[in-house]
Amino acid sequence: MRSLVSVVAVAVLAAVMGCGKSDTVMVTGTVTMNGKPVDQAQVMFNPKTGRYCEGVTDATGHFTLATAKPGDGAAPGEYVITLAEYYPPDKPPALPRGGGLLPSRFPTKYADPAQSPLKATVERGKKNDFQFDVK
Repeated sequence: MRSLVSVVAVAVLAAVMGCGKSDTVMVTGTVTMNGKPVDQAQVMFNPKTGRYCEGVTDATGHFTLATAKPGDGAAPGEYVITLAEYYPPDKPPALPRGGGLLPSRFPTKYADPAQSPLKATVERGKKNDFQFDVK
């Protein structure tokens, strides 16, 4: 009887710790500029409330968001999307003389959550695949 109680206790503990519903959902998308895929862009989902998440586009403009670990997605909610150049950690950019912002192919409004026209609503149970075309 004691071993049965132990087995049930372990099963309940495992269910509580490892089988809970994730608070994030898969989010993917594509970034284009004037209809052409944008490679090496940092795509940042800035939440109205909650956790920030980001992804980096590949040569086809495709990205997958991450919050805490690669590909884990984003929490459901409303986001303002900002864009920036992505610089791999092993290839940091040369800073401009005299300071200032790094050069970007994106208009400056796309770097500021207060000005960016890009918005998205992430929903549980939906596909959450977004297309953003920068003009």
